[in-house]
Amino acid sequence: MAGGVCPRLCRCDSKLLYCEGLNLTEVPRNLSSATGLSLRENGLSELREGHFAGLGQLTWLYLDHNAVELVEETAFERLRRLKELDLSFNRIESLPNATFRPLPNLRILDLSYNRLQALEPDLFHGLRKLTNLHMRYNALKFVPVRIFQDCRSMQFLDLGYNQLQSLARNSFAGLFKLTELHLEHNELVKVNLAHFPRLISLRTLYMRRNKATIVVSTLDWTWHFLEKIDFSGNEIEYIEPHVFESVPNLKSLQLDMNKLTYIDQRILDSWTSLDSITLTGNEWECSRNVCALASWLSGFQGQRDSSLLCASPDTAQGEDVLDAVYAFQLCEDPVGSTSRPFAWTKDGSRGNPYDGSRGNPYDGPTRNPYDIQNTDGGEVVTNSFTVTVSNDDLESTMQIHKVVTGTMALIFSFLIVVLMLYVSWKCFPAGVRQMRQCLSSQRRKQKQKQTMQQMATMSTPEYYVDYKPNHIEGALVIINEYGSCTCQQQTSREYIPNTPLYPTFYPLSLSPFPPPHMGQITPRGLQCKAEGKIPKTRSTLLFSALLPWGLTKPCVWTKDLLLIQTCSC
Repeated sequence: MAGGVCPRLCRCDSKLLYCEGLNLTEVPRNLSSATGLSLRENGLSELREGHFAGLGQLTWLYLDHNAVELVEETAFERLRRLKELDLSFNRIESLPNATFRPLPNLRILDLSYNRLQALEPDLFHGLRKLTNLHMRYNALKFVPVRIFQDCRSMQFLDLGYNQLQSLARNSFAGLFKLTELHLEHNELVKVNLAHFPRLISLRTLYMRRNKATIVVSTLDWTWHFLEKIDFSGNEIEYIEPHVFESVPNLKSLQLDMNKLTYIDQRILDSWTSLDSITLTGNEWECSRNVCALASWLSGFQGQRDSSLLCASPDTAQGEDVLDAVYAFQLCEDPVGSTSRPFAWTKDGSRGNPYDGSRGNPYDGPTRNPYDIQNTDGGEVVTNSFTVTVSNDDLESTMQIHKVVTGTMALIFSFLIVVLMLYVSWKCFPAGVRQMRQCLSSQRRKQKQKQTMQQMATMSTPEYYVDYKPNHIEGALVIINEYGSCTCQQQTSREYIPNTPLYPTFYPLSLSPFPPPHMGQITPRGLQCKAEGKIPKTRSTLLFSALLPWGLTKPCVWTKDLLLIQTCSC
């Protein structure tokens, strides 16, 4: 650092000192040649007289993000060259009346994110070169009259995110060069443009997110340079018809998220220079009151909301304003033998422009919403003709409209499904055929299963021929290739003989192949069952039983079975 020693742990760049985030509780000493000092993010809690002694060359001083609670009136003495002072993000609740009086060259002052609850009347006295003043995120409830009287160079003023409930007529007196004013997120209940007298250079006014219900102007004044106004997020229900006549060059207007039900024709006529407007989130009444707005929107060439939704009546709730007016013919002129719509149309291509010489039913001043008479049904008298509006007819028409719309939606959905099936069939014919074959195979299997179940239920006489070894030792003994065969008959449910039938024992023979004369089939339903063990030296065990009626039943016991072989006919 030129002309001095750089404090320990600080960063020095020529005559600029950065002592940031060091948890300092005192201002470093012996910095007489410094032109810039940053003490942000430390632990400073008080700014007293003499803390900045010997720093007469400073042009900027950053004290933000500390814990400053107390600022003495003489804390900034001998800092006449200071042009920028940042006291944001501290805990300051009040400032003495002459705190900034020793700083006549101050250009930028940041007091935002503190706990200021009030401002002394002469707090900014003498700051004729101040251009930017930031005071957002405090707890201010009012702005003293003429507090900015000496701030003739101020161009930017931010009072947003405070608790302002009202503004005095001369709160901003003296701000002839002010171009941008922020009053958003306060508690203002009324917007009166008379509170901003002689702000001849004002270009942007932010007043969103307040509690304003009406917008008026009690002062005959014209803001030639005002180009943008943001009234969004308030509770505005009523706007005086002549308010925007004092803003002839307005280009951007935000009125969304309010409680407007209609816009007066006189207001619409004053919106001649608008390039952008937002109107969504209001409580638009889709009756004849909205016709003037619909006509204006149909001819507006600038940037606007994609859609405005009806809030009333119930039958039109949720409908787009232009769609509702167009579909339900809310703005038709019944005079004459044929119906002629007003100049507006949904696409802007139908009808003729308004003829000012013929008059307009909406040329009168906007009525206060609390004084509007109930116009449900009955006659609505205008200055050019009388219109009879029936709620029953309106509701009937809207019901028919909803039914037709629903029917068309169903038909359209059905056509889409058919089209998808057709495309699938065209693009994937093999898959369709495979699906059909699969379904056909499943049906055949089900049919076969049903047939087998039906055949199983139709039982026939069953006969069993049992082969049992008859040797005295209780085991199968084959002697000279002969054994014993026992045939037993089980009584059939379908056929009961008159006399008992006893099968005859028949010798068992072992041979490689069955004799050809034993291939005769016995009567239907007869079964033979043999039990025993296959000799390992023979490939086939053949036995038969001679039944009383002279027929034979052959049964073959193959080598693959070990215990039981059943033959059915």
